[in-house]
Amino acid sequence: MLLLFTILLIFIILSRIVESSIKIPTTLTLIVLSFLLSSLYPSVLEVSNSEFDEILYLMLPVILLPDILNISANELKKHYKEIIYLAVIAVVGSIIIAIFITPYLLPQYNFTIGMLIALFSMLMATDAITVASIMSKFKLPEKLKIYAESESLFNDVTALIIYYFIALPMISGGDLSILDINATLVKVLFLSTTIGVIVAYIGYFFIKILKNSFDQFLVIYLIVIISFMIAEHFHIAGILSIVASVLTFKSLVKKELNKNKSYRYDENDIESTLSKLIKSVPALTKKEFREYRKEAEFIGIFANAIVFMIVANLIDMSLLFSYSKEILIIFILTTIIRFIAIGAMIKKLKLPFRWTKALAYSGTKGALAIIMVHSLPSDFIYKEMFDAIVVGNVLLSTFIYTIFLMIHIKNNEKEYKFDMSNSSEKNISIKNIVDIIEKDIVTGAYKQSFIEDIIDQELKRSQRYKTELSCILMEVNDTNNSEEVYNFLGDNIIKKIRATDYFGKFDDERLLILTVNTSLSGAMILAEKLETIFSLETTSNSIIDVSFGITQVEDTDTYTSIMEKLDDALIRASDKRTEGKIEIEI
Repeated sequence: MLLLFTILLIFIILSRIVESSIKIPTTLTLIVLSFLLSSLYPSVLEVSNSEFDEILYLMLPVILLPDILNISANELKKHYKEIIYLAVIAVVGSIIIAIFITPYLLPQYNFTIGMLIALFSMLMATDAITVASIMSKFKLPEKLKIYAESESLFNDVTALIIYYFIALPMISGGDLSILDINATLVKVLFLSTTIGVIVAYIGYFFIKILKNSFDQFLVIYLIVIISFMIAEHFHIAGILSIVASVLTFKSLVKKELNKNKSYRYDENDIESTLSKLIKSVPALTKKEFREYRKEAEFIGIFANAIVFMIVANLIDMSLLFSYSKEILIIFILTTIIRFIAIGAMIKKLKLPFRWTKALAYSGTKGALAIIMVHSLPSDFIYKEMFDAIVVGNVLLSTFIYTIFLMIHIKNNEKEYKFDMSNSSEKNISIKNIVDIIEKDIVTGAYKQSFIEDIIDQELKRSQRYKTELSCILMEVNDTNNSEEVYNFLGDNIIKKIRATDYFGKFDDERLLILTVNTSLSGAMILAEKLETIFSLETTSNSIIDVSFGITQVEDTDTYTSIMEKLDDALIRASDKRTEGKIEIEI
């Protein structure tokens, strides 16, 4: 076990080195390395089908937690029509089309409708783990990534419901009416969501009581795992319960953080002191929530590596070669159907055609499909062939789709940058409305509470969508602390920053600029321009002395680490006694 753990860590490091060097996603490298290891030393990674299923069920909540924590509830509401189409309508429609076409492509097999529903429900759903891993490596429009990642998360639920509650009963010879199917769907959706919401509320209550950070972190994982276990125990949609529990928990935490209430004790109040105390004490601070989210990402990376190592161990090359014709036919068919389904939505929304290719190539299949094929009855006549088709399509989609996606993005890099800039311009009008409400009157800067939320939001966006983000922290060495000085500073800063940048006030002496889609060198140029203005011009016959600390956001940064780097740079800059009070901390 110690040897296996050591190998796992080595593979994770090697795959991340490859990813940072030549942009090949870690999933591909992990599968290749693990397959080579299992071929050379079969006993090291020897895992049975039942053990694989158990391990994946154990890892699934851990892997999905960071992905769901990073999903914006506002974005889900904003794009719910497109997500419903991709996750439900496109899946159902694609399965229906495939059922009618397959008998003509593979006429030598006597497939029933139930068999084909089972096969294509496994293959139409994309894998949330793989898609999130791959899409996070490329610079693409935020909306495009939201489509891909939300689809991969929610169409798993659709596929699982169709497979377990429609396909398997039909294969087993059960009779299903339209009324039975509708009743089953309503029951599964309602119960799965209800379980997730209830578990989230209970976990939230315990987090308000437990103040130790480690205990709170464990409770967050228990929320996810328990909701999944209960849903699976009642044979409903465990993944939907995970999504419902995490989104509910996030909503409760953010709602409380936005209240910013203080507790006042009134001895004449009928409500119990304990009840009031529980309501008034915040479950988590913003800092704790950010740190837990980052820690969940690290644990998710480790769990993800375990899954892909085991997937590689299940590859039986002789079986895949014996059904190579069937694998290729089904792969080509599902790819064409996916292009048609996505293309219809893209055309309806009047989005660029290149988005069709990006979304289609993000349709990788994963370990969940393998679990589904393992659950086929042991006496199922086509069990071996279905097993080969599913594993073969998982491998083909993971490698071919990813390679094609990388080539496509590389060839359309300028076009996607243009799409991203257009998206930024559309957000400016919304930002202008917020400006009226959340800005300081004297400087024109955002208030501290609001700019902290913006930093947190842009940090997540930068790390998730691989965009550049830099920060400039300024300290005003003004003994008078006059409004005239800050009004002068604010006016000049606002003139120099772009409409997409953010300017905030942290306290009486510190100002911050958040430069979106800007490298460290770009932030440095802006700081130098501002320093020149402040050193040449004066207010009330006094020179304005301003120090600048600059940093660029990295993949591993948190809000705390960003502020620490800015503080370190600012301290060094303030210690200078000459002009050029600008320091960088990387």
